[in-house]
Parts: sequence; C-alpha cells; structure tokens
Amino acid sequence: PLSWQSHSSYRATQCFAFVHDVCDDGLPYPFPDGILDVILLVFVLSSIHPNRMQGVVNLLSKLLKPGGMLLFWDYGRYKSQLRFKKGHCLSENFYVRGDGTRAYFFTKGEVHSMFCKASLDEKQNPVDCHLRVNRKKQVKMHRVWVQGKFQKPLHQTQNSSNMVSTLLSQDWTL
Repeated sequence: PLSWQSHSSYRATQCFAFVHDVCDDGLPYPFPDGILDVILLVFVLSSIHPNRMQGVVNLLSKLLKPGGMLLFWDYGRYKSQLRFKKGHCLSENFYVRGDGTRAYFFTKGEVHSMFCKASLDEKQNPVDCHLRVNRKKQVKMHRVWVQGKFQKPLHQTQNSSNMVSTLLSQDWTL
C-alpha cells in the first residue's frame, strides 16, 4: 500500500487516493468515467508541457460526475517567474528548474479558457498575490498563484456536449 493508505485516519470507503500519470493516455483509471465527486490539481498542470494541458483537462473532466468539482491551484504569471535565470526558459512561460522539474506560469484567462473548453463551469478563479520575506536572508519574494473551482454541469446532454465540441474545433478566423 501507498504510505497514506496505511495512515490510521485513511478511510478507503470515504476517499480513494491513488497515483496516476495523467499524461499517459493509454493508462486506464481504476474506475469508470463520470464517478468522481472531486479532483484536486495542485501544481500538476504547470509541470506538463503546454501542448498537452488541454487534453489532460478534457480527460479529467470526463471523470467527474455531474455536479462534481475540479479544484485547481498553480503558478501565476509575471512576478514569480522573474526568478528564473537565463537558459531556463523552455518555451513561452514554461521553465525548467535546476533540479529538472518544470513550471508553467498561468494567467487567469488561460485557466478559465482551458477548463471551460472541457465543459466545466467556472465557480471561482482568483489570482492570489503574496509578498514573502525571508527574514534571515533579508530577501523579499513576490509570489503569484492562480486558483480555480470548476464544476461539471448537473445536466449536460450528449447532444449539447457534441455541439460544444464541434463549435470549439471549428476555425473561426476570418
């Protein structure tokens, strides 16, 4: 068992915690689509290449049951990303740290668009800005995070879902 599953407070009947590679399209989930009440994404999407993010969100949206919530917390754009040194930028707003982990910095609009394209309704999408101070080193650090709370509609017919997908896939350039 995973470490949290052996904790005395863990109740498998109330919470089904598991580890899964959201980028592996061929890896099945241990349950059917449309069954989850809540999905928690904390610093998950920022580590994924920007070209794959929408596909991951679309897949996760399918796992939610009607009325289910997807909770999101990740890096916000601008001040936080200024700390990266030259040579660490992989693509626009996508960076690699010294330890090899990656970080994408989101805007509120990007988050809104990504989750709404996955047929989720935005309930909250605030930007959280903080000034952190390391008193020992006398260093001020500006941090920006984007949070989101998105809900799968209670009543979504297959027909309306197909219509939204068709509209989103069309080229609307003039």
